[in-house]
Amino acid sequence: MKRKWRKWVALILCMGMLSGSSILTYADEPAMAESQSAAEENTEQTAASETEEMDAALEVSEENEEVQSEAEQTGESQTADTSSGDQSGADAGMSMAAKEVYSIDENGNVYLLEEDNGGVVEESSARRYARAASEKIVNFRANASGQTVSDITEYTEYNTGESGYVYGRSGADAAYLGEVNGKVKFMIAGVVGLVDKSKVQVVNLSSAKSYSCYYADGTNLIHNITMNMTTPGYGGYVNVGPQQSYMKTGQTYYSYDGHYFYQNYSTMLSDYRNNTRKNSINPDNPYYNYFQYLPLRSQTGYSGSALNNMINRHASGNSKMNNTGANFVNRQNSYGTNALIMASVGAIESGWGSSSIAQSKNNLFGLNAVDSSPGESADTYKSVDACIQTFSETYLSKRYLRAGWSFYHGGFLGDKASGMNVSYASDPYWGEKIANIAWQLDNENGQKDRYKYTIGIKDTINTKYNVVNVRKEANTASNVLYTTTSSSGRSVSNYAVLIKGSSGSFYQIQSDPVLNSGRTAINSSSGAYNFSNMYAYISKDYVTVVSGKVSGGGDTQTPSASEGITYSVHAQTYGWMGEQKDGAMAGTEGEAKRLEAVKIKLRDPSVSGSVKYRSHIQSIGWTDWKSDGAMSGTEGQAKRMEAIQIQLTGKMAEKYDIYYRVHCQTYGWLDWAKNGETAGTTDGAKRMEALEIRLVKKGGAAPGETMRTYVQPLLQYQTHVQTYGWQEMAEGGVKAGTEGQAKRMEALKLSLVNQKYSGNIEYKVHVQTYGWMNTMRNGALAGTTGQAKRMEAIQIQLTGQMAKQYDIYYRVHSQSYGWLGWAKNGESAGTKGLAKRMEAIQIVLVKKGGEAPGSTDQRFVKA
Repeated sequence: MKRKWRKWVALILCMGMLSGSSILTYADEPAMAESQSAAEENTEQTAASETEEMDAALEVSEENEEVQSEAEQTGESQTADTSSGDQSGADAGMSMAAKEVYSIDENGNVYLLEEDNGGVVEESSARRYARAASEKIVNFRANASGQTVSDITEYTEYNTGESGYVYGRSGADAAYLGEVNGKVKFMIAGVVGLVDKSKVQVVNLSSAKSYSCYYADGTNLIHNITMNMTTPGYGGYVNVGPQQSYMKTGQTYYSYDGHYFYQNYSTMLSDYRNNTRKNSINPDNPYYNYFQYLPLRSQTGYSGSALNNMINRHASGNSKMNNTGANFVNRQNSYGTNALIMASVGAIESGWGSSSIAQSKNNLFGLNAVDSSPGESADTYKSVDACIQTFSETYLSKRYLRAGWSFYHGGFLGDKASGMNVSYASDPYWGEKIANIAWQLDNENGQKDRYKYTIGIKDTINTKYNVVNVRKEANTASNVLYTTTSSSGRSVSNYAVLIKGSSGSFYQIQSDPVLNSGRTAINSSSGAYNFSNMYAYISKDYVTVVSGKVSGGGDTQTPSASEGITYSVHAQTYGWMGEQKDGAMAGTEGEAKRLEAVKIKLRDPSVSGSVKYRSHIQSIGWTDWKSDGAMSGTEGQAKRMEAIQIQLTGKMAEKYDIYYRVHCQTYGWLDWAKNGETAGTTDGAKRMEALEIRLVKKGGAAPGETMRTYVQPLLQYQTHVQTYGWQEMAEGGVKAGTEGQAKRMEALKLSLVNQKYSGNIEYKVHVQTYGWMNTMRNGALAGTTGQAKRMEAIQIQLTGQMAKQYDIYYRVHSQSYGWLGWAKNGESAGTKGLAKRMEAIQIVLVKKGGEAPGSTDQRFVKA
């Protein structure tokens, strides 16, 4: 971590609450107040006057300047060597004492920056004193005396007075916003700050050979980070997510908050000085890097074995991160800290497990590696897993994610305005770089995690500071659990929340801090976290929903605000609850209340078609299909809903896929089913407790994981998959194997459980080279292991009384074809003679003579 831990604790205690110029609004009711200080107004007036004086000169100089700048910033200059090598002390730019600075490229390669010429920008006397020659820029690599700055630079946040620090070697340039009371006002990495004039160099923009920008490459948005303004090119190339629909491929953009983008540098500065973003290219649609603002109180969709393989592909042979995926997932499940994000932090902090601190001390995160003596001060752990546990349980769950803790600024990576980055790292772009790793790992492995959750932001402009109450329940009379402030009571702008659902004028959110068993207060003594029971509520008036399902080109995959899906549920005790829409939660969590009925309808459909649905009800089974707002289920009979199927018809089915998931007794939230698939449970007497439904543009990315959508506890199966080996045991109805990873299934074990009738389950598989192999039964291995042979097809059947009571249906996901149709009772499913691998399988028992789970077309394809 290498932050000045002891120094900063002492510094903050000594400085106390520095005076700020803004008035904070405490609220969770509709009144939202904003204010500007007299100092800020004076600064803006001065800046506006200066801008008017500069206009004439800029008309001549700006065009030439931008031509040169854009040539430098469109990737023509060569990047540093991106090979990992020996990443001793890797920390993406925070090891000042050892003079080792690390950066990252858009592919997630962590590399050591070579020493440069010091970063002091030289200006001629004429240019230095030509007031209107160009806009100005702040250089954190040098001070006003023209000396190189090799340590951190301390500042105070302009609106709140919070103390902060930044290391210029990790990001040299900042926007110059004028002077206030003899201090330089600037913006970098989202924070507007004041710094002593003596500590930084302020130069004309035209004197800088390089300054940071963003570049739209046609697929992704790349942040080109300047670490030395005296030479062309950049020290870091960070992938901050998909190129957005409002961006043009090949265009350079400017931004010092990463949310609002400008084609013209001077226009950007003018907006900043006037406290607006109206002249940006996206004034009403701020961009938030998904993994950078995803609260760590979330869960990866990857299993421990999958994360193992993801890490191992990047870590070197002797890396301390090898085979740690299961460790990260286990700690996630215990302490509620996202495993993918934790692994990405480890990759940055330890150079993928190769740094000297990681190698000698099992310390993947630089814990207690203070800036003055990182190698000596860093804590030593008996094992890597012990370090991961300490990081997850103590540093994250008990500290950085706990509202009220000394350095809490929101429970997400963030930047210098909000999140962990504020106090964890001197690198202003630490959060971006970790998010880069997460984007890369997710992109390489099926894109299961991106846009899985809905994210809301309080105060999307970094000069607004509403203090909002986070409450136990969805009303203003409920207990206040915590507020959106730092420990000093100062509000945090760009504060991210993970939205679980909606209740009246409140969003239900995942709680950042651990809560006690009654959800009445923060439990500061424990790091143990329960995702189902630790939630809270925040007023919708102060939260902007910014996450969405984004395609490769940046277009939203969800419908417009007018067109969508609306639904309501009838719940035990509550009766009919309020209507929800477009992915919001309908029902309850943690209250053990059954759903009894549902109504679903399309909202303002733009084309012809309808929505139809049916429910699986206690003691009744599957009901008839209903549509367009009609009730499916029961009222007044105290019967639980157990499962649901939903599908679109007509042109709407051609325009959208419909995704839905349910919260079930015992199992919690299952994965996303779509287009008529079963979501929930059957044959297990488990109640549905909540429901979410979303429309996604046809062929768009699923809202999250799609493997465990339905559970039927009558059989179990386990698959052996290329690279991963034996996967976790799956219950009936679950999709076992992989999708979208080009991994072959090699073997399978199948067993009946909770049998009410006698009989066996028998199965045989068609395997590369061998053809049809011998019939196996009741948990025996069918297929091969250790031979790299693909399974291509399968036959499954029941015997004895089980065969008289049930039909067994099964379908496979095959190379090139995807999911084939449902076969049953010994029929062949898969391919033969085409050299196509099986990749996944789903198996369901249906009462004898009952309806197939889906289409039975094209269940077996042969040459």
